[in-house]
Amino acid sequence: MTAGIVADLHPPRLPEAFAALHAGDLLAAFGLGLLAAVLLLTLAAPLLRRRPPWPRLSARIDEAADLPPAARLLALARIVAERGGTLPEDLRAGLYTGEADPARIEALIRRGRR
Repeated sequence: MTAGIVADLHPPRLPEAFAALHAGDLLAAFGLGLLAAVLLLTLAAPLLRRRPPWPRLSARIDEAADLPPAARLLALARIVAERGGTLPEDLRAGLYTGEADPARIEALIRRGRR
């Protein structure tokens, strides 16, 4: 801007004391910034919460070993399903009768067969 253009500008309508930046203005801006940060962190808190890690596969298989036989077969079948696999037809039929071999299902899980 040239000096001529600046001279042609209208003066501010407020008194100069209101147009200037003072310590109170800075303090108010700082306070508003703190309030905005608190609001943002309050909204983001559920996303920032640390989640417990998923149990390892071997730990889940060991937990299933402590269950009664029918519940153990169900827990092992659930692990297979969660990993995106399917049981062979003979093991699937054995789940309903309780005659499926849990060791064979565990071996399928550990091999990662899908």
